[in-house]
Amino acid sequence: MILEGKRNFIKADEVKTGDILEIRSEGEWVQSKTYKYDDGSPKQQFIIKVGCESVERDMTLNSTNRQTLIAAWGKDTAEWVGKSATVEIVKMSVQGQLKNVIILTA
Repeated sequence: MILEGKRNFIKADEVKTGDILEIRSEGEWVQSKTYKYDDGSPKQQFIIKVGCESVERDMTLNSTNRQTLIAAWGKDTAEWVGKSATVEIVKMSVQGQLKNVIILTA
């Protein structure tokens, strides 16, 4: 699946450690337009909708966040909708550069 148009992604500089995000969709796997595997094929990214009050954004769940939420709420992401996760901002290496990233805890 290739999505058309721009998505409205949440950015690490828009939230701070301790903020609460509500999970608002069960998510979907999409082909990345940016990241590729070593063989050149597009990476698959898991994207969910998250929100705080009336603001809703897309968020790519990296492996760490997926595993954390699976451990807390199970593998059925439809069961995650309506649940809240706490934000922690940490520095991680992303494509060889240190960047602030969002880590979620249930």
